[in-house]
Amino acid sequence: MRILIAAPQMYIYGGAELVIVELLNYLSKNKIEHALLTTGVIPEIKRDIVDSEIITLPFGASNDWRDLLKNTWLLSKGVRRHAKRFDVINLHNCPAELSAFTTSKPAVWLCNEPPEVFLGGSVEREGTPKRFLKTLFYGFDKFIVRRYLKNVVVADEFNAARFKSLYGITPQIIPYGINYEFFSTAPETIPVKTGRFTVLQSGMFNLYKNQLEAVKTIHSLRDKIPEIRLILAGFQGGAYFEAVKRYISEHGLNDIVEFTGHINREQLRELYYAADVLLHPVKSQGGWLSPFEALSAETPVVVSPEMTAASVISSGAVGTVTEDYAGALMDVYLNRHKHKQTAKRGKEFVRDNLTWSKFCARMVTAFGTALHRG
Repeated sequence: MRILIAAPQMYIYGGAELVIVELLNYLSKNKIEHALLTTGVIPEIKRDIVDSEIITLPFGASNDWRDLLKNTWLLSKGVRRHAKRFDVINLHNCPAELSAFTTSKPAVWLCNEPPEVFLGGSVEREGTPKRFLKTLFYGFDKFIVRRYLKNVVVADEFNAARFKSLYGITPQIIPYGINYEFFSTAPETIPVKTGRFTVLQSGMFNLYKNQLEAVKTIHSLRDKIPEIRLILAGFQGGAYFEAVKRYISEHGLNDIVEFTGHINREQLRELYYAADVLLHPVKSQGGWLSPFEALSAETPVVVSPEMTAASVISSGAVGTVTEDYAGALMDVYLNRHKHKQTAKRGKEFVRDNLTWSKFCARMVTAFGTALHRG
């Protein structure tokens, strides 16, 4: 079985990109012929890819709707050109799914989030031209998916229900893996705790990651927990990031809120071990991996009910799922031993249930099923 993985430009090393890297390396390890087709991949990601063919399409990013449309065109053209060498096409990340109509080969779409969620926080809501483009794009997306994609994979029940409501298709659920061995092993150097109560949130700045809510929560607790501080780790930029900075400045929070910018996996692991709690007020897009990475480091987690893996955390009783972030952080502050024990259960849960080998093996099975369906 020969697999072609197709994805738009991989310009940051986030969770969606990590999924692709882990799958590529699993295919290499198990000697399954494959290649990655993409409109760009940064050196940081390329260094982690072992023995995989990478087909890079020429792309000049413009960071707006032209970016999306160019990705659509190039990926569709690339899939059409290279599909004949492969048995199954594995599509990742919007707008790769639109390439399904360019080939008769069976395709499997790993849908991290549908376009209406992926684009919702990054495209201005006002303005007739953009509203028109969004409506047109979403309509075309639904037509292509319903007409050409029989095999869809999502990570959890929340995403499965959302996908079915949008497309009328029931996807297969395959939970992501976690780099358990990496995050469960303490780094040689951990930032020294200064006696401050350290709250961490990781993820690139956007409306769905909801960093502003984390800042407001810390603001509300400033008098109750004088030693509190918030670390915001992730890719910065855009109007939302500026809005977060403005709130911090206007409310005099510069001394208790820190920005790291984009960091690598080693630096992120150090922060998990330095933090007293991970606050994850993420809405219904992305952010799936961070709570489980933190639990691997035995760091307590507080997550939003809207976060797509909230049901996994709640059913496993491995963290706090709530909209009362201030109350939850206060409880962690006052009852650290209790929450540390919960985090230890979470560490065991990740070890026993969320491995990349399990995820990748099930994806390969999904490829085989799609191939036999034709």
